[in-house]
Amino acid sequence: MNKIVKSCLALLLAAGMTACSSSTPSSQGAMTPGTYTASAKGNNGDVTVEVTVDEQSIVSVTVTDHQETEGIADGALATIPQAIVDQQSLNIDTVSGATYTSNAILEAAADCLQQAGADVEALKTKEKEAAQAKEEVQLSADVVVVGGGGAGLSAALSAAENGASVIVLEKAGNLGGTTITSGAFYSTGDPELAQRAQMNDTMRRQVEERLALEPNCEQMAAWQQTVAQQYQEYLDSGSTAMFDSEEYYMLTVYVDGGMTGDPELIEWTCANADEGYDWLKEYGYHWSDQVVVGKNGDNAVIEPDVERCRRLVADSQYGRPATQMIDLLAEQAQAVGPQTSIYTNVAATELIVTDGAVTGVKAQGNDGTPYTISASKGVILATGGFASGVELREKVNTIYPYLGEQVHSTNVVTDTGDGIVMAEAVGAQLIDMEKIQVNKITHYDLGGTTCIAAAFSNLLVNEQGERFTNEYGSDTDVSIAILSQSNHKAFLLADANNSNITDGKTSGGQDIEEAVAQGLVFRADTVEDLAAQLQMDPEVLQQTIDTYNEAVRSGNDPEFGRTTFTEQDLIEEGPFYATPVIPSVHHTMGGLKINRNAQVLNTSDEPIEGLYAAGEIVGGLCGNNRMSGDAIMANVVQGRVAGAQAASR
Repeated sequence: MNKIVKSCLALLLAAGMTACSSSTPSSQGAMTPGTYTASAKGNNGDVTVEVTVDEQSIVSVTVTDHQETEGIADGALATIPQAIVDQQSLNIDTVSGATYTSNAILEAAADCLQQAGADVEALKTKEKEAAQAKEEVQLSADVVVVGGGGAGLSAALSAAENGASVIVLEKAGNLGGTTITSGAFYSTGDPELAQRAQMNDTMRRQVEERLALEPNCEQMAAWQQTVAQQYQEYLDSGSTAMFDSEEYYMLTVYVDGGMTGDPELIEWTCANADEGYDWLKEYGYHWSDQVVVGKNGDNAVIEPDVERCRRLVADSQYGRPATQMIDLLAEQAQAVGPQTSIYTNVAATELIVTDGAVTGVKAQGNDGTPYTISASKGVILATGGFASGVELREKVNTIYPYLGEQVHSTNVVTDTGDGIVMAEAVGAQLIDMEKIQVNKITHYDLGGTTCIAAAFSNLLVNEQGERFTNEYGSDTDVSIAILSQSNHKAFLLADANNSNITDGKTSGGQDIEEAVAQGLVFRADTVEDLAAQLQMDPEVLQQTIDTYNEAVRSGNDPEFGRTTFTEQDLIEEGPFYATPVIPSVHHTMGGLKINRNAQVLNTSDEPIEGLYAAGEIVGGLCGNNRMSGDAIMANVVQGRVAGAQAASR
């Protein structure tokens, strides 16, 4: 990733390093020379570190194995080990945007040094060689883009190809934002693409249901009228391929969002989806021929659906799709625009307004260096949502009983709503801020799903051993139910027949023996023993399981109304597993209101001169529910429009 950054604060600063290394011995006493190995929990799993020492110093630190996300963890994996050696210290600053990875490396290195006989406490408290803040840096460009994820880099490339000089600011130590953590699915409404998939009864029913709905706005009525004609022509043709159209895509996005999204925004964003796809292809993206039809829906069952997603080829020839997306966008933005500069580890803090127009940004490097960046044509905000912004999500939340610090985020830690706050300060209009999408089942301690030892539809119980919800309910309903329990915690139960453990690993790749040893998953041969481990009344837990099993066998759930059961759902044969779970914030649908030119609007629906926005920071596209593939599509489409509009101002 670093090779594509043309101008940035050195990653050395992210690790709290200075230009010269320390020669101070690593411990107050002699160590036992040798090479030592240890592991610590990172963001996605164990990070294994190898440390070589002589009697008085740390000779080398190497990360030998990890499961961290490519792109996001790169800065920490490269700089933290070197910082430990250069400074002969464990008192090292973590890399912005890769905190969990940084801490895992430091923890594993500490374990290694403990084995070697070092004074680990002295290493952890050694005075830090802090980087010194410089005098204010003043920069200027035609267009300043705040945020180096998919939307920001799309905007940068678009502005560059329209002749503008561009500066991109990214507060993390790496480019990519939440885009780089995604599967890089891209959704469109393309009849030609739909020929690659077959129509089925579920799809037919969904088309007919959407056409039968009572429209609540002029745009919806117009979409329905057009789609009705298109669908009749499709039926008359005798085609067995999947039905699709641009207008049907618009209608689907609107309906799946609870008919609460902004119809104008939906219409122009979806109408440009195919052009965005072609635009990426022209710059060298490798799309697969596969049409992904279906989604992991609210009831946790993968069903045929109307989602139309294209995905970058995910093989060794082209690399991980999301990483390829970020790398190519950044490379092309600089290749197309020789006056494109990208700064990492620089966080925008304030918009500069002159005579009512946004003319630049104030920013700060992670070493404290102040920046003033002038934008002669415009500023584009592409800072993502606020899924990791605990304070902001608690402030706007009106749906869930709790979205505090215990609730994880599936997004990068830098998605804290900075751009929203800056824009609101200059009069921007915010919409749909309370509409927050969650994943109902993630690990209570880790977030994510790599360490879940059960299917998501399995029996859920609270800390008292009682069932409390229909496990097949929507993400929102189940999340509300879990977050209403004591400590906002539930346990997802499994037995020998319905755990997701295969060859000793969960479906997410977590080694089950390690998970049990670390207390991340509980395992017992009997329900009584499991209850003891979970500190529950064994009679209560057994009665809960018996009642649940009766509902499974009869297909009747009078208590919670669940209607979908299979014999596989029974909890009856040991060993039994319990995974502590809690919902995690996955996407924030609210944000800035924009028009068809990607201009940010004020509270009077008037454009704020010189201010544009793209991506998850924009509110109104998804209503109260984001469909898979729409976020990446919106990044590209809105970013492309924002870049072109700003460059032509």
